[in-house]
Amino acid sequence: MSIDTSRDMEEIYLRYCIPLKKYAVSICHDPILADDLVSETFYRAIKNIDSFKEGNLFGWLCTIEKNVYFNHLKKKENMNVSLDDENFPEYASSSNVEDEVIKAAERARLKKCIESLSETEREVVTLRTQSGLSFKEIGDVMHKSENWARVTFYRCKEKLKGMMSDEE
Repeated sequence: MSIDTSRDMEEIYLRYCIPLKKYAVSICHDPILADDLVSETFYRAIKNIDSFKEGNLFGWLCTIEKNVYFNHLKKKENMNVSLDDENFPEYASSSNVEDEVIKAAERARLKKCIESLSETEREVVTLRTQSGLSFKEIGDVMHKSENWARVTFYRCKEKLKGMMSDEE
């Protein structure tokens, strides 16, 4: 695959912009930051297009995006956390506050269980549940087969069910 023209890059952008945004949201959980990550990813891809070898273009772009995100985290590491941060959620006013508290506790338990998975397992679960990627797309991102992604997700789901029932 030879990428030489701006038209080729435009086609690549149109094809992969939305899947890359979904992937970015899945790893950073912030749609605004995800937009920045996608932009920086395409900037770096254009800048380094000569380093792309024949193969999976989407996987290459996802690798760039993941590295862009890790660089962002390194820069952010020493910054203070604000009370507006997602770690301090505000509960929406509801007629039934007790239900909201129970739902929040369940989400926190599930998040804790997901965090206890291996990095690869966490990434597969996140790509499927939060990014909505297909198993083929997950396989491409992880440089594995579609079947590997499907089996890994199933095993993670079963593991999470067991972890959630053990904590009750």
